[in-house]
Amino acid sequence: MKVRRRNATRRRRGETAPAPPPILPPPDLTTEIEQSVEARDRLEAEAARFNADRDQSKPAFLRAYAGEMSAVVIDANRALDRFAAWQSQEARATQVSDALYQLSAMFKERVEQFKSNSKGESAAALRGIIERLTAERDQPGADKDAIDKRIGRLLAEQESLGATPPSATPQPPKDKTRPAQRQAPGKPQPRERRVI
Repeated sequence: MKVRRRNATRRRRGETAPAPPPILPPPDLTTEIEQSVEARDRLEAEAARFNADRDQSKPAFLRAYAGEMSAVVIDANRALDRFAAWQSQEARATQVSDALYQLSAMFKERVEQFKSNSKGESAAALRGIIERLTAERDQPGADKDAIDKRIGRLLAEQESLGATPPSATPQPPKDKTRPAQRQAPGKPQPRERRVI
């Protein structure tokens, strides 16, 4: 007699399928622009930091390997293994670096599209980021120099949109030309003196 076993993946009666994850509504345009600018800036900073670390990996590997070689006899197999391990780390680091730069370029392009298509929302998003960074700058432990540099770049970007920075108040233009004065009717005009 055969014993029938139930399939473990079958659902019991009355049991419902798990619900799919909820689809969140898209954020408003200003928030979306703000998030894109933040992503662009963070990716640029991370790519720069990663490349600086990567530039130091080869000298660090050679320094460590030279120290190891001075203590032990050179083994060709061990040298090959160490070199292959370093090469695979270097190849992985190159892939990560390329991915960071590609993502950064994609967000740069996205932000530029927002700036050309939605100038008002872009200016509002930049203003929001600047205000948040200004508040962060005053907190203890904040890197004030880095925050000031970033605020400066964002202010320049905001000015390129034609928006006034939040701290600047618009000044009326100074008129350097004086309006022409009219002579009263019936009053004689002064004559020019001629020198002979």
